[in-house]
Amino acid sequence: MFDRLQHERRLIITRNGKLAGVLTAPDPDEMLLDEWADRGELPSDWRTRQRRLRSWLRHAPARSAPTGEPVGSAAILADREETDR
Repeated sequence: MFDRLQHERRLIITRNGKLAGVLTAPDPDEMLLDEWADRGELPSDWRTRQRRLRSWLRHAPARSAPTGEPVGSAAILADREETDR
C-alpha cells in the first residue's frame, strides 16, 4: 500500500463501497522545507509562519484602485515608466 501511495500520492479507502478514509503522501516541497529547517537554513517554525500568513491572506481586506487608475500589469508598466524618468 505504501509503495502505491508513493506513486499515486493519494489513496481512497473504502469499506463496503463507502468512503472510510483517505491516505495522502507527504508533500515533497514540505519535506524539503523540513530538511532545510533541520539544517538551520530555514526557521524551525516555518509551518506556523505559513499558517499565520495563510490566515492573514484569507482575512485581509481587499484593496482596489481608485477609478481611472491603472491596475495589474498596466500599473506595473506605468510605475516603470515613471521610475525610468
